[in-house]
Amino acid sequence: MLYNSGRHKLARRRKQNFQEIKELAEEYYTEKLERANKFLKYAILAKNETDYKEASFFLHQACENYYTCIILTFTLYGPKEHSLIKLSARAKTHSLESSQAFPRDTEEEKRLFELLQYAYVQARYNKLFRVTKEDIEALIPKVELLRDITKQSCEEQIRAYATNTAVYHK
Repeated sequence: MLYNSGRHKLARRRKQNFQEIKELAEEYYTEKLERANKFLKYAILAKNETDYKEASFFLHQACENYYTCIILTFTLYGPKEHSLIKLSARAKTHSLESSQAFPRDTEEEKRLFELLQYAYVQARYNKLFRVTKEDIEALIPKVELLRDITKQSCEEQIRAYATNTAVYHK
């Protein structure tokens, strides 16, 4: 319990109006999208320098930020999470389209997503972790698709806030 002198009342929580929600969503969207786009740019630079391990880490970070961007824009809450499995599942509840980037219908798609999932830790700390040029070349278009879906879903939600109606993709 907080100290209560009895002289002052604590402020009461109030619901935000759609204008405030829209402004917060725009702020979160802009910040996370820019951050994710930088990580994607760094991944492409690392690929061009033939540093595929580093490129995999940057691609993981890009995806983490794209998924978080969706979650933040729709809920105004950002999870403290690095697992792409968990983030993609949460993002999918707001933007079903986000699952199109990494469908995991085939063994190869599953392998690529798992490689990206493990890159967060393994690319930095495991000298035996291997990523090929072909892996990175297969992952970059998927991450770019996630970028495009994130942009479209979030901008649509922000427009919905502006017209005082919340849109949920299901």
